[in-house]
Amino acid sequence: MGRQVKCPYCETKLDKDSAIPYKKRYYHEKCFNTWKQESDHRKELIQYICNLYGLTSPTGMMLKQIKEYQEEYGYKLKGIELALRYFYETLDNQPREGDGIGIVPFVYDEAKRHYIRQKAIRKSAEDPKNHKREEITLVVKKGMRKKRGLVDISTL
Repeated sequence: MGRQVKCPYCETKLDKDSAIPYKKRYYHEKCFNTWKQESDHRKELIQYICNLYGLTSPTGMMLKQIKEYQEEYGYKLKGIELALRYFYETLDNQPREGDGIGIVPFVYDEAKRHYIRQKAIRKSAEDPKNHKREEITLVVKKGMRKKRGLVDISTL
């Protein structure tokens, strides 16, 4: 058993021998993977915002909005990026100067439904075994038809 170190992500102690070292810090395997994924998502979001608005780095207001959406609304970084992609690429809207990413709360849920639907469509298209076909057999009986007599129009 090695020395006890503190995971910077979850702040619990763990054995140094079983920890994953990264830049002189030690993480649980699960914590490291989660932290790395969040880091990658943040980089992708910032890169997309910079490409969208033609910036070298996002403005302070945009970074504040990202932080606010994460803390107050509980939005994920990838979700924010996908909401922006949905609004600007799928709905074909143009970014406006000075608005930042303020549209996100208004389109986040709609974008989420859109991407969930797209994923379900892609999944069903990839796996043809999931397609359930019901065979319905109709049997038409040639029964006796009642013959109606002639109708006298004058009685109506």
